[in-house]
Amino acid sequence: MKEQISSYMQNKENEIVRLADELIGANTENPPGNERLAVNIVEKHLKTHGIRYDIFEKIAGRANIVGYIGNGSPILLVACHLDVVPPDNGWDTDPFKSVVRNGRIYGRGANDNKGQMAAMLVLAKFLKDNESRLNGSFLLIGAADEEKGSELGLKYLLDECGISADFAIIPDVAHNMKIIDVGEKGALFLNITSYGQQAHGSTPEKGTNAIWNMVELLNQLKNIKFQRLSHELFSHPTLNLGTISGGAAHNVVPAKCEVRLDIRYLPGETEKEIVGNINEIITSIEKNNPTSKFNITIDAHLPPTQVPPDNPLVKIISMHSESVLGTKPIPRGFSGVTVTKQLIEKGIIAVGFGPGDEDQSHIANESIEIQELISFGKIMGLIIFDILK
Repeated sequence: MKEQISSYMQNKENEIVRLADELIGANTENPPGNERLAVNIVEKHLKTHGIRYDIFEKIAGRANIVGYIGNGSPILLVACHLDVVPPDNGWDTDPFKSVVRNGRIYGRGANDNKGQMAAMLVLAKFLKDNESRLNGSFLLIGAADEEKGSELGLKYLLDECGISADFAIIPDVAHNMKIIDVGEKGALFLNITSYGQQAHGSTPEKGTNAIWNMVELLNQLKNIKFQRLSHELFSHPTLNLGTISGGAAHNVVPAKCEVRLDIRYLPGETEKEIVGNINEIITSIEKNNPTSKFNITIDAHLPPTQVPPDNPLVKIISMHSESVLGTKPIPRGFSGVTVTKQLIEKGIIAVGFGPGDEDQSHIANESIEIQELISFGKIMGLIIFDILK
């Protein structure tokens, strides 16, 4: 089987490039999304090869597609997202017209996540042709809305559409297939507002400067003490000041200042503890400075998730990666967020694993190596037949 899969994928380079080109050409910038443009491409491929599928849309145009190969249990799910971030500036070429150069595909979504989808679509035909050898079900998902929280994507599929699985692999972590994402930090997005009193800039003593009070808070938050500072799988917790806004003009004492914070924290701590810690700092500032007044709200929260690093899925991925690439990927925790969180919360053993350079997502001139996509298809084929043997 290994030789069959390897030969098949190696001979499908042109088809992978063609599908990646078509998917990149479907402008699914989120917002607004318009994932239906990419779903149409996936649908055509699945229909051509006799692969059963469903399309789910919570909102018109924000489509998800699920292809089904095999029957029964166990169920292995692979989800690639079809939305992309805005291209922004700095591109040498049209971001929505792929370019092949020096063995790489360039274009928005090449690395995150349309190149991976192209490789999986090519592999899907091989799986369909050998469906009788699968003892279980394989689900290939083209998901919407991953870049904005998956409310219209995988979360919707799991919560409202009856999609489930025993195992899941999410090829959205890059690192050239050298790592396996077995856990992710908690992600806590906070909005904090400082309230003051407006006055003329020439008489600031008659008002309360909301920005100066916010600066005092931010200086203390730079040294915030997390309850959990280390973990064998993760890097240290972090706090990022994402945005700050306030004031109307040079000569007006600002009555309001707002900041947005991104906090990534480790398993063993909770968002309630972190917010409580910040509230203690706020209480102390307000006590020492009666003119200060703050309000804190949670904009979004995703708790930390983790699967055992020695679970069967990790072992199978490691074994087949080594057989194809000659090296074993390392299980580790991630600071970023993927849809493995939603899957793990549903009791599904889910990990992240896939091709691509870690510095290529969300940048101008995004690209991915074509040979990596071929190797990824080889490894995934071996994994699927192993799990569904």
